[in-house]
Amino acid sequence: MLIKYIRKKFQWMITSEDENPEIDKEGYKKFVEHGYDSELGWIRKPNTEHSEFGKDGKTLYHINSKGIRVNPGHEKLPEVISCYGDSFCFCRQVNDSETWEWYLSKLTKTNVLNLGVGNYGLDQTLLRLKREYPKNKTKIVIICVVPSTIVRILCVWKHYNEYGNIFGFKPRFEIENGKLKLIKNIIDNEKKIFELEKYLPEIQKHDYFYKTKFKKEIIESPYFIHFLKNPRRNFTLTWLVLTGKKQRAMLKIMDINLELRLKLYKEEYPVTLFKMIIKEYTEYAKKNKFKLVFMMLPQKDDVLFIKKNGNYYHELMEDIKKWVTVIDITDYLISRKDLDTLYSDDNKYGGHPSKYGNEFIAEIIYKQLEGLL
Repeated sequence: MLIKYIRKKFQWMITSEDENPEIDKEGYKKFVEHGYDSELGWIRKPNTEHSEFGKDGKTLYHINSKGIRVNPGHEKLPEVISCYGDSFCFCRQVNDSETWEWYLSKLTKTNVLNLGVGNYGLDQTLLRLKREYPKNKTKIVIICVVPSTIVRILCVWKHYNEYGNIFGFKPRFEIENGKLKLIKNIIDNEKKIFELEKYLPEIQKHDYFYKTKFKKEIIESPYFIHFLKNPRRNFTLTWLVLTGKKQRAMLKIMDINLELRLKLYKEEYPVTLFKMIIKEYTEYAKKNKFKLVFMMLPQKDDVLFIKKNGNYYHELMEDIKKWVTVIDITDYLISRKDLDTLYSDDNKYGGHPSKYGNEFIAEIIYKQLEGLL
């Protein structure tokens, strides 16, 4: 009874019911209308808009008819740079005229295209680039992701790592005989989710976290024994939720997620997969004759950790510099004393870069691209 009560209050305490969770039909209908994509899993759909909140209040973003974020005041200028990546590329929690692409447009006197999509991995970003670049050719392409992209490239169902992200099905790459093999989005038809049980064996086979994380953290009968298998996590989260400290419980989850990133950057398979995906980017860039730039843009908790312990993905960044121009924004953030100003929330996670953070990022990119423009 206690475990089931906690589960209702806090989605990160998973039970056997989460093996094949109930689908919220109304929620899924909205997801299909505004975000579902049969190939990539989800996307920012053309001619849509949405509002959200940061520490400076309500913000609003707009997507144009091409599926690209609106770039007010710059859209009639030459298109020289296009940007692909996750929500740190898309720039959540700021207005259309406060993204780093907007500030970079101002500096370069061009229209920098923003094709970022929230929660994308390096793999989805590659597939989006291949789909969109022929229609939106530019001299320079910037790939921008957060360090946790190493987590995202290992899953086909976000729910097995981000518990409760039920609609988050995606493609991924695996390594087979020394080459990348694409595992296409298994839920490639919006109706398949209502027959989820039928596809679970294939999903579980290709999702790295089903056995390594989800099955280890699930609490099922006999509940007491399973609870004690992971006492540090389970006792802490239970106590925090029961005492009404859900925000502190989420910070605990953020710490656990950071520990996972640290672990994966030390493991051979995830690092090799990361490198092979980057090589695939370079092949595509060579074929289409554009300059490729890879940019790592850390979350605030990454920066705080690195300040004390060193850059845990530095070695990988040095390796991929052999093939591609790399801009690691981390190097410019660790000396800053005003991190709260540069991020959109004041908590440990920090949210996304604020408008001040985005302006700071744009200036760094502009200086780094001087020889390529």
